[in-house]
Amino acid sequence: MWVLALALVGCQSGTPLGTNIQQPYQWEALSHHPHYVWHRCSTDSAAVFVRLPAHEPLHLRENRDQPFGYALQLDLAIQPLDDASSDSVWSNQDWQRRFQWTGQADPQQSELTARFSFPLAPGRYRMAYSLSDLHRGAVVRNATLLDGRSVDAPARCMPFDPATGQPAWDGQLTAGTLAGVLVPPDLTAIPWMYSALPPVDSFPSAPFLDRSPRPITFPDASESRLPAPVDSGLANLPPGDWTGWGMLIWDASPGLHQWTAQGSMRPLKLSARRPHFPQMRDVPEMIRATRYIATRDEYRTMRESRNPKAALDDFWLQFAGRPEQARELIRTYYGRIHDANVFFSGLKEGWSTDRGMVYVVFGHPDRTRRDRFGETWIYGEEGDVNALIFRFSNRASGDDFNTYELERYPGFRSPWEAMVSSWRRGKIRRR
Repeated sequence: MWVLALALVGCQSGTPLGTNIQQPYQWEALSHHPHYVWHRCSTDSAAVFVRLPAHEPLHLRENRDQPFGYALQLDLAIQPLDDASSDSVWSNQDWQRRFQWTGQADPQQSELTARFSFPLAPGRYRMAYSLSDLHRGAVVRNATLLDGRSVDAPARCMPFDPATGQPAWDGQLTAGTLAGVLVPPDLTAIPWMYSALPPVDSFPSAPFLDRSPRPITFPDASESRLPAPVDSGLANLPPGDWTGWGMLIWDASPGLHQWTAQGSMRPLKLSARRPHFPQMRDVPEMIRATRYIATRDEYRTMRESRNPKAALDDFWLQFAGRPEQARELIRTYYGRIHDANVFFSGLKEGWSTDRGMVYVVFGHPDRTRRDRFGETWIYGEEGDVNALIFRFSNRASGDDFNTYELERYPGFRSPWEAMVSSWRRGKIRRR
């Protein structure tokens, strides 16, 4: 079981970008891996929930008699995007916020969580934020949009896990369990419509094949209900004042879930993933993920084998020859799949999207450029005629919320086949 065991080592889940804007998808290189949930908790304030693995901050102590502790700092830079904050009451609002987050080491604690609230006028904002480990001198930065202007803005609701009281980190639920949404008081008397989409189980076509998938949209609502009054006896609740709020609780099957207040055009969308997402632990999943570099016969053999674990081991060993080299190939391949799941997931898991396909096979681009129409990935020196350039357009694709479609080109056949051949010769370097 050495191949499978190795593929599970060192994977953490999360979502923020790294500190380098031009190379934003290097997850392993981050010093710590925070998760966030943003919430417009009232008309004049907002809150952010933060979580990260308890072992990641550097723990120090002042002297032998003092306990070990961590020291973190959250900085917010708030940029208004409209004129909603020009009211005289808010004209002197401080657009910089700093929160100190300290505590003692606890061997029973697997993760650190905190909630920070701050005044915020109604409106739309760009929130630039960073979490610093003060003991290590390391910073992880990111930015997001927060819409608190509209009465039906999704950020006004609070998705959460009724079993634990934890918020839905990064907007993701655990499939096969109960899920909940806290609804603000002014929306509790309005019926909410529910619909769901099962996950899409398909692979993208190769970069040199022009085959665009059909857009996928949510079906008509399957039920309508009024939010029930908040009852702490029925569900654990996240920190906060939920007086007068309502809640919706339902079974979260795998896929996308959508709740929409009657008469609203702003649905709340949540994804329900397998429990160990974004890691890959099950052998059938790991076999599916070899589809980019396996031949049809190899792929069919692994899928139909009476001992798929042994078949998967044999698949990787044939490329490496030595167990040590096979371990490195596996670590690189499934590490890229983990990163693709973190950054590119939408209706489909990230590794099976256009960006995920290119990322898994070619690795991290040397340069990433973003604009409002999409992303450009550059492999090689920018401006070099031999550089390989992939363009992903951010196009609306039904109800998928994270769709970037590769602009396919027949000339990609040669570099694609060359890179697949490199994998099959065991000549891949980590990047």
